[in-house]
Amino acid sequence: MPLVAVPGLFYRAVMPLWKKASPDGSARPKRILAGHNGSAEAVAIAPDGTWLATVSWDETGRIWAADGTPRAVLTGHKEAVERVAIAPDGTWLATVSWDGTGRIWAADGAPRAVLTGHGGSVEAVAIAPDGAWLVTGGEDGTARIWAADGAPRAVLTGHGGPVEAVAIAPDGTWLATTSADRTARIWAADGTARATLTGHTGSVDAVAIAPDGTWLVTGSDDRTARIWAADGAPRATLTGHTGRLWAVAIAPDGTWLATTSADQTARIWAADGAPRATLTGHTGSLIKHVVQAVAIAPDGTWLATACWDKTARTWAADGTARATLTGHKSPVTGVAIAPDGTWLATSSGDNTARIWAVDSVPGHPGDGAAEVTAAPAGPAPPPEKDAEVTAALAGPAPPAGAGAEATPAPADPAPPPEKDAEATAEPARPAHHAGGDAEATAEPAGPA
Repeated sequence: MPLVAVPGLFYRAVMPLWKKASPDGSARPKRILAGHNGSAEAVAIAPDGTWLATVSWDETGRIWAADGTPRAVLTGHKEAVERVAIAPDGTWLATVSWDGTGRIWAADGAPRAVLTGHGGSVEAVAIAPDGAWLVTGGEDGTARIWAADGAPRAVLTGHGGPVEAVAIAPDGTWLATTSADRTARIWAADGTARATLTGHTGSVDAVAIAPDGTWLVTGSDDRTARIWAADGAPRATLTGHTGRLWAVAIAPDGTWLATTSADQTARIWAADGAPRATLTGHTGSLIKHVVQAVAIAPDGTWLATACWDKTARTWAADGTARATLTGHKSPVTGVAIAPDGTWLATSSGDNTARIWAVDSVPGHPGDGAAEVTAAPAGPAPPPEKDAEVTAALAGPAPPAGAGAEATPAPADPAPPPEKDAEATAEPARPAHHAGGDAEATAEPAGPA
């Protein structure tokens, strides 16, 4: 079988193995994306559906074609990379890291700019609908607005704790931030403060804005979600979860939303906050696993969840279970659905991402066939994430430093330890590099 050379890695091409989805409603992946040497923490799919990006605790991001072919390794971050966002026109992407920076890259992996100024870990990023600017959120309690070329525009101050999540309104005129200080805030696109949303009694860790921009939803450690008008007026409190909320998402037509929780469930709610369905099926033996991520299909007829039970699941919009996606060897940390709704991707603590064809998933249209490509030999997967605990946990040690920018990749660094499990008290964060005044350092174009 031929070997295809990629900088720093070898990927084995194998003959397709066609398998029918199993009778029990499970499905196997179309492609396994191997190459990361640490937990793959998040995944995003380009707007045209032709490529995707993953980021990892191995201090890199990776770009892949939609068929799983590796395209580029994004190197330069000095600590774990937590989040990734892709611009609406698909020509560039942004990553953020524990090293206190964000980075902007061309879609071919060439570095464009380093965003410096945060005084600690940067763990949230969103790109404006017109692609002209982006926002990052940091452990230093600030959010920062940057032009698409990396030039700093504004520093948003006011939060009294780390900024946990950011979202930008569909018309690009305003944005929302959430914080461990138990509040969310609304800002104009120029950074002017508009409203402070109070009511949560725990860290506010998730936010999503409705497609029409008239309302938003937040999710909190206090086990509730809250719906707010765009001017900050409270509309509804969503109760029922018995664990902290991890993720929220709003359907494309704005008529319903979904939440996920450390209580091992996801829930579907009407836009007015009325409960519609509880999605049960993610499993734990002695403890409850975190349902960490959720994505809603572009047509709004189904959704997918990712869980620490090592599976992802798909569901109809009414809450009916459709399929269990099995194969990951560690907690599933992220999920994204392609713009045409025909495939989805997951990321995992087993250092891999996986691509799944929707027509391979029982309950979805199609012939049930799924292509499986063998992953190349690589380092052993990291230890499993522990279960939810009731005592505060010390945060993981940051991964070792990596070399400078762009492809081709140097020898991969040793994988960092797995994240500790969800703790009912907020775990201590690892130490991060101190930040300074905001600035964007343009980088020369690297090799393709």
